[in-house]
Amino acid sequence: MTVENFGTRVARDHKWTLPFQARFLVAGSVWFIATNAPEILAAASDTFLPADDGSPIDLKISCLVDVELRAEKPWPQPHFRGLDQFVYAAFGTGGTMLIDLHQRHVISTFSPAMAQDSSYWKRVILPILLGVTSAYLGVTPLHCACLVRDGQGLILAGAAGAGKSTLAVTLALNNFAFLSDEWTYFTQLGSRAQAWGLPTPVKLLPDAIKYFPQLAESEMAPSLNGEVAYEVDPVAVFGVDRSLLCEPKWLVFVERTGGARSFFRPIRSEDAFRRFAEELEELPADISNMREQQLETIRALVNRECWVLQHSLQPDLLGEKLSEFCAALVPCQRSQDEPNVSRRT
Repeated sequence: MTVENFGTRVARDHKWTLPFQARFLVAGSVWFIATNAPEILAAASDTFLPADDGSPIDLKISCLVDVELRAEKPWPQPHFRGLDQFVYAAFGTGGTMLIDLHQRHVISTFSPAMAQDSSYWKRVILPILLGVTSAYLGVTPLHCACLVRDGQGLILAGAAGAGKSTLAVTLALNNFAFLSDEWTYFTQLGSRAQAWGLPTPVKLLPDAIKYFPQLAESEMAPSLNGEVAYEVDPVAVFGVDRSLLCEPKWLVFVERTGGARSFFRPIRSEDAFRRFAEELEELPADISNMREQQLETIRALVNRECWVLQHSLQPDLLGEKLSEFCAALVPCQRSQDEPNVSRRT
């Protein structure tokens, strides 16, 4: 089915009776979800914070469960197609979404089986929807992990394979709350950055079982990018606390190096800004002006002491070093152009 006739078919073939409705706070934006399936609202309630009924709506989502759709698990990989202001997403024969980015409106249909698959909604559908619409909602997704202690966030950035997910779980087992391990969503409140997470599974590569025997009863499976990994609920499997929102306090880029040691070195805000800015996904031409808003959010994020952690330690020792570093570090608020003060542990 083409993008052009999807909305026409839905409007023609179905009477939109969507009695279950609610507003949710999603990475600083307000989503209004209307559906004829209470289980979809239940999945959203498990994923997002509630928003006040009178809150202005940033994204409207209409979800129709069509009893004529007989699709069942297992679900295939999602498929996407873009056309001008629209993104068409297909979840096999189990569901389809037409995302009007300019109007900030989503029209979707799902089979009863997909609507009832709460795990799939929390792990795949809702995170994908946030990823697709983030630039239009003033949200900046960055590839980094985030842990929280006393309401203040530790941002762990770094290249793929730096061990961020393993380190995130290690810290969560040692008095940090888990916010995210792969993608963190940032918004700007005045001159400050805020970090938001989703209660999605943590993804751990096969060798993580050497460090976390709790994974022994879990099975590995291909993730959305095809990588075979453990994808588990950190609360259920590890018994850690979870947070969905914090204000970043510490910003650390993790790098592997030779030698059995760890070393913290300060970097300038400009260098941290460049590292994040280079990772931003290209925006469509019609919203290229929104790039500046994303860059301003990154500037707010890096307006603090920023560090590179070079290491070759096992996760437990590295987590201990990083925890001690955060406890000892007294961050100073400074202007963006002022260099960081050197510290070592």
